[in-house]
Amino acid sequence: MSLSAQHQEAPGIQPFWQRLPRFFMYPLHLEPLLYMLFLSLATLIAFIPIPLLPLFVFLGIALSFIRYAYKIMDQTATGLLTPDQYESYGYDDDDSERKSLPYKLFGVFFVMSFVIGLADRAGGLFLGAALIYGILSMPAAVMILAITRSFWAALNPLAVFQVITAIGVPYLGLFAFLSLLSASSGALQSILIERIPLWTQRPVFTFIIMYFTLIMFNMMGYVIYQYHHLLGVRVNNSNEGNGVREGSNAAGKDGGNSYAELIASGQINKALEMAYEEQRANAEDVTANERYYKLLLLSEHKERLLAHARSYLALLLKKDLTADALALYSAMRERAPDFELKEPAELLQLARSARQKRDHALALSLVKGFDKRFPESKEIPAVYFFAAQTLSENLRKDVMARQILMTLLKRYPSHPVSDEARKLLNSLDKLAALS
Repeated sequence: MSLSAQHQEAPGIQPFWQRLPRFFMYPLHLEPLLYMLFLSLATLIAFIPIPLLPLFVFLGIALSFIRYAYKIMDQTATGLLTPDQYESYGYDDDDSERKSLPYKLFGVFFVMSFVIGLADRAGGLFLGAALIYGILSMPAAVMILAITRSFWAALNPLAVFQVITAIGVPYLGLFAFLSLLSASSGALQSILIERIPLWTQRPVFTFIIMYFTLIMFNMMGYVIYQYHHLLGVRVNNSNEGNGVREGSNAAGKDGGNSYAELIASGQINKALEMAYEEQRANAEDVTANERYYKLLLLSEHKERLLAHARSYLALLLKKDLTADALALYSAMRERAPDFELKEPAELLQLARSARQKRDHALALSLVKGFDKRFPESKEIPAVYFFAAQTLSENLRKDVMARQILMTLLKRYPSHPVSDEARKLLNSLDKLAALS
């Protein structure tokens, strides 16, 4: 997703600096409160006199909590601002990539510390520049990890600069608030250290650290949500109460109530025709197309559903909403196994999206038999190379990849993708020779 855009305010979303009391209240919701209490009490296990046990206990607690904090950031970034909204809007909590975020975050801290250490040896302006960049860029790096899931993107100064400039001057306000929260956590621990029994210090201090850290992650998630249109983040369109409704005027409150009333009274066909006219008049409106699609799911019009799903999916791909496009494709395949895209370029784009999401089986299934289905398509060489790349780089099936590359070079020796195919083939040959 793109991280570059011109600075502008998101319409209808309250600025984060006007919601400060709510950030302090967030960890006191029942779910995060119980989780923090559980992890805090778990620190008492470290008192058991077993070698290295305290290290493993605190490492496990840190990993679990950072993973949970990123979950909160993800939810907040989509516009779901309280735990009760997660259940109401069916937040998808099955994100395997989030499990690795604590390790990536620790890696970012390590690399930045290492760079500052090198700058310290150089001294002077080098140290000052490294300290300023490392401290000022950290909130942006934390948010980039949540947006892209990429360790390298979080370390990329260009990506950090793009996030900072997209948010603009309010980023400095965010940095100031986060710094105050971090200082407040340390100050509170200093006040309590002489006032509470020694055996309670571990769980109490752990709870304090987690409380302020969760506030910070919740705040950063909200900043992503506030500037989602500039950071390339897809928000939850159901969250109308926070001004997030993205779409035509016809999809506003009055229209929404009309649809709800028609559905509640059993007038599905009337609601369906209203939605059809709305999406026909606003062909580029994702919200209007989504509403028509959902109403078609409630109806018995299978052919209309299949036809609209194809055009809706093409729109999602055009808008670069690849996650939504993949979800739509999977849902339609479950409902209608014969559902297929009819445009070769769209099929290849969807396959590339599936590969980016690490669903390699789906990526290959999308392009399986592509040359037979579209024998005249100009995308065939690119599909061959895509399949070979996926087989070799992701599935370690070098023999199959090599066969596809040989076919590609034989049939399309002068195609632009052939140069890359030769490089990949040479790499596979070298690996085969070494093994």
